Amino acid sequence: MSFEGQKPSDRRGAPRFNISMPVTFSIPATRRICAATVDNISMGGVLLLTDEQLDNGTEIVIHLPIDLDATINVHATIVRTAEVGEFGVAFIKLHDDQMDRISTFVEARAGRS
Repeated sequence: MSFEGQKPSDRRGAPRFNISMPVTFSIPATRRICAATVDNISMGGVLLLTDEQLDNGTEIVIHLPIDLDATINVHATIVRTAEVGEFGVAFIKLHDDQMDRISTFVEARAGRS
């Protein structure tokens, strides 16, 4: 399954998991790499905390460290800005293998809490 072509609102019903973890993300349009914290995650997206200035519609690639030696690069777009530094991010493309790996990672992290 791919979320490509699916509206972010169609995915909002996905369960969210409160997992705070540092990540990096890149902005392909400017080739910048930025630091952030994921505040929560679902199969539809993340709540991203960062000091960077991001506008709705900005495409980013989130580099999710799911294991000591594994990172998943997830293409996403900014869909909501709230407080300064808080951004709702929807995954643009999330393939089956990425979903499985993220799901396993989230369940393991949630189980440790």
